[in-house]
Formats: sequence, C-alpha cells, structure tokens
Amino acid sequence: MIRVYDSINKKFLLQLSGHDGGVFALKYVHDGILVSGSTDRTVRIWDIKRGCCTHVFKGHDSTVGCFDILEYKNTKYIVSGSRDNTLHVWKLPEESSTTDHQAEHYYPLVFHTPEENPYFVGILRGHSAPIRAVSGHGNIVISASYDSTLIVWDIAQMKCLYILNGHTDRVYAAIYDHERKRCISAGMDSTIRIWDLENIRNNGECSNTTNCASPCTKVLESMYALQGHTALVGSLKLSDKFLVSAAADGTIRVWDTSDYSRKFSYNHTDFSSITALCVSDNILASGSESQFNIHNLRSGQLVHSNILEDADQIWSVKFRGNTLVAAVERDGQNLLEILDFN
Repeated sequence: MIRVYDSINKKFLLQLSGHDGGVFALKYVHDGILVSGSTDRTVRIWDIKRGCCTHVFKGHDSTVGCFDILEYKNTKYIVSGSRDNTLHVWKLPEESSTTDHQAEHYYPLVFHTPEENPYFVGILRGHSAPIRAVSGHGNIVISASYDSTLIVWDIAQMKCLYILNGHTDRVYAAIYDHERKRCISAGMDSTIRIWDLENIRNNGECSNTTNCASPCTKVLESMYALQGHTALVGSLKLSDKFLVSAAADGTIRVWDTSDYSRKFSYNHTDFSSITALCVSDNILASGSESQFNIHNLRSGQLVHSNILEDADQIWSVKFRGNTLVAAVERDGQNLLEILDFN
C-alpha cells in the first residue's frame, strides 16, 4: 500500500492500492505524480489528484528495488534497477488530458511486455548481481550492484561509459554528484569512495573493455577512499557543504564536500545500525533502534535526542522547513510521526 498525507494540515488523504508485493521504491515527481517499484516486479505510475494508478510497466524478472527519474532534452525518464541484474529505461508518460470520469474507464494502462509498451526505451545489461542503487542527472545514470562494481551509463546512447572497480564487497549506496561531475559510493567493505567522472584518469589506472558488446572504460581504482567506519556503510546523503555517511556500526561521519576531510563524527549510544538519515547544510537527523538524534551541522552539537524515545525503530526521516516526518515502529505498529518545530 501507498498512503498519502497532507503534511501542512497534518491529515491522511488517501491510500493507493494495486501492487501485489511490498513497495521498495517510491518517488514524488511533480504535480501529484508518483512512481513506485515493488517486489511484484512492476513499475507503477500514480496520480494523487485522481487517486488512481495510471500506468503499470512490466518487464523486470525480479524485485524493482530502486530507480531514479532523469530529465534530458525536456523528456523525463524512469531508470529502474532490479534484483534481475538489469536496468530498464522508460519514458515517464506525460499528463493525460483524460477527465476524471473517463479515467475510471481507461486506467490503469497495463503493459505486460516491454515490446508493447510505447514508453519503453531499452534495457541496460552489464551487472552480474542485483542492483542496489540508481542515481542520475541529465543523460547520465550510475548503478551500484552487489557485484562490487558501479557502472556509469549514457541513456541518450543507451550504452556503458565506465565500469568503476575498487570496492571489495557489495555496493549499497551511490550518488551522482552532477555539479562536481563525481560519483560517491559506499558499501559492505566499510569504505566511501569518490570517483572523478570529468577526468576519468584522475582515479588511477584504466583499461579498455566491453560491456554488452559495446566498448567502455574499466576504472581500476577510485580517486579517494574515505576510511573510518568499521561495518557496512548503507546510507549516503549529500548537501552543498556536506557528505554524510551512516553505517551499521552505529556511527555517522560528516565530510566536507570541498576536500572530503572529516568534519564531525557521531555515535548512536546503543551502536545499532543507522536506519534513517536526512541532511541539509544546517541540520542532520538520524535514527536507529530506539534512538533518534538531531544535530546542528553549523556547530556540530547535538540539539535533540529524546523526541521519539518511545519508538522501537526509526525507519525513515524527512524534513522540510520546520516540519519533520518520521516513519517509526512502536508496539508492533508502523506509524508516521509528523513533528512541527514552530
């Protein structure tokens, strides 16, 4: 199920049903349009204003666990990553002029195969294990996989540009920092790696290889490897000033984006895995089992530590302005907490 809330008026709006499995990936696009990915192997597009699913894209052979939405030459694309080791590229359907009454008869439009789907662009193959993260901007998208590699793709040409090697275990997180033309990644080997995509040879040794029958460059090492965590680094967040990494060792590290020097380091007192993270240039909010902290990144000081002390688990957190929303588990129930700091 997908549930939609009004965060200003603090009320539940509607529930969207249609997926046959857990919803692992969800993104708000614009003007009431949502995209979701599920264990039922589909990508679905939803219209909140109409309260319905408008399109169902089938084609993946396993769970759709991650995706990103890119805009290139005035067209928006969904790039979905799956446990079937592939990425699928789809055009995001433009908003239909169909009226609400007509929508009841036409929606959802279900495309059972990519061949019959007019929005299907193609499949990107090259990974040998499930894809954990997808991040892109413009025509460039980066995929991170359990095969220990990242691949940089050009969706305008539907080809591989670079295969990034250097991690020694599963890669769990990736960010395409398009302003600095860099890729940031982290994973099971407890390192955070920075890759220069503007001058690929700044990373070190490179070699020529082929991926899905097209030539590309294999990069054998990253430009930087940031050390300090002692367990899986499962989450990365990026603001203008800071890169923040969170790990299963219960630690959070804050790095300066200008030179990747370490600015702050925080420990959750119970050393449980960090499961929720949200960052701006001023505020860091983090959650784990039975602990939720808010830090002021201008001073490095802890601001709040006891707001959600009765929660058993913090699963996700997001803030905008003075409103903070947290998905928590309490007494066996999953709840959404909306906090107003006015």
